[in-house]
Amino acid sequence: MSQFGMQMPGGRARRGLNVDVYLALLGLAVVFLIAANVIVFGAASKLGKDGNPFGLQETGEISIKGVEAARGR
Repeated sequence: MSQFGMQMPGGRARRGLNVDVYLALLGLAVVFLIAANVIVFGAASKLGKDGNPFGLQETGEISIKGVEAARGR
């Protein structure tokens, strides 16, 4: 088919990184998701029991890191 100037699909694929707008938007979304995770982790460490972001508060004994220092506890 090369005698007619036709190209077979995938015959001679271009090598290298082909950046388009969708790949750029995907990269931007990943950056924002990582930033959101860092912000939520920081907020959870203030609200979690003993500064543990995965610790659960007990009913009736809720304490927030930083608020006790402001109240003088």
